[in-house]
Amino acid sequence: MKIVIVGNGIAGNEVAFSLRERTPEHEIKILSAEKFPEYDPCSLPYYIGGDVPREVVFRRSLDDYQNKNITLVLDSPVVSIDPHAGAVVTAKGEKHFYNKLVLAHGGRLFIPPIEGVDRQGVLSCKLLGEADKLSEHGGSTAVVIGSGAIGVEAAEALKKKGYVVYIIELLDWILPALFDEATARRLEAALRTYGIQVLTAEKVLRIDGDTAVTGVVTDKREIPCDTVVIATGVVPGTALAQTAGIEVERGIKVNSRMETSVEGIYACGDCVETIDACTGEDVMFQLKHNATEQARIVARNILGMNATYTGAYAFARAHFFDTHAVTFGKTSRSTACLLGDTEVIERENGKDYLRLILLDGKVAGGQAIGTYADSIGLFMGAMWRQDDIKTLRKNWVNIVRAGSPYPWIYRKMGWLIGLSATDVSSDAAAVCQSF
Repeated sequence: MKIVIVGNGIAGNEVAFSLRERTPEHEIKILSAEKFPEYDPCSLPYYIGGDVPREVVFRRSLDDYQNKNITLVLDSPVVSIDPHAGAVVTAKGEKHFYNKLVLAHGGRLFIPPIEGVDRQGVLSCKLLGEADKLSEHGGSTAVVIGSGAIGVEAAEALKKKGYVVYIIELLDWILPALFDEATARRLEAALRTYGIQVLTAEKVLRIDGDTAVTGVVTDKREIPCDTVVIATGVVPGTALAQTAGIEVERGIKVNSRMETSVEGIYACGDCVETIDACTGEDVMFQLKHNATEQARIVARNILGMNATYTGAYAFARAHFFDTHAVTFGKTSRSTACLLGDTEVIERENGKDYLRLILLDGKVAGGQAIGTYADSIGLFMGAMWRQDDIKTLRKNWVNIVRAGSPYPWIYRKMGWLIGLSATDVSSDAAAVCQSF
């Protein structure tokens, strides 16, 4: 069987090497639009900032592919699929035939329609080739457009290189897809203590300069600079799938087996639209852990093992300098469209902060900064188990009494959300109820 994988990122490689672990005989080929073996895109800001040498970003060497008898074709972007012929065509006009095809090509950086975005000195750091240019760029003042995880990490990297750094965010607060405003404001304050200027609810109108960047003009100010970093998000790669008549919406649609609407063609990673494992909603969670699990499901199903993907979930970190934050599940904004009673629990101790979002008494999401972030896994477990926090409150006396049959995790969660002997209801001493 000939298996062709489009995309040499985390998802594509996980499919290829998972397949090879289970079968020595099938022909496996990876077609990559880039010129490098697999690397970790999350490591790129650390390379740019000088925290790690360039070679550290690579997850595999060319020898790894050869040793596993996996054909890696570099610098060969795929432009079309002919499902009837069982072939893909590259930009060079080369045809590669398959029995099973996997689309794992991720997405592309969204370039906003800003005047001057093509100026010399306008860079990005989503791909290694782009990160190389930014690492070698000899600037002194940088404006980062966009404040997602990539934007914040790029800002930190450039600050470490000695740049004066501004972050500009069109929306009301930074990291808007990951954190609620209350959490984000604390992270903004932390960034400012490190000398990074954070400008929210501000729109970039143009980038000045004849050929090279000389400044950025927003709807509120002018900022002289010689470097602009575009970090405005990733657009899922759906155009390639459409050449084969595959169903797409925000991303490539797949079933529970990670198979597309065209038989024999699978998809995984950042190009895929799937379901939320907790709510069943259609979602786009472009996160490493989801890509890895999806790829493993694809590999099993290609080999006829009939594996089912239970869905994606949101979990991400925001780490810069000595500030560490995590987020999982729903934010307050994303629960607004769901039916049910919502509640927010907040705890703060100096720079440490915890925010839990409850839906009908159950954990739907959470965000944490500092030491609270170290225990966020307890609340993620509560979300998966569908623990009822109302029940925890009601039975608190029984949970904390000597010899309690309740696992320690419930005592720890209660302490973290501030429960004490004064927080229990009058019937808290009733017979313990299971969660």
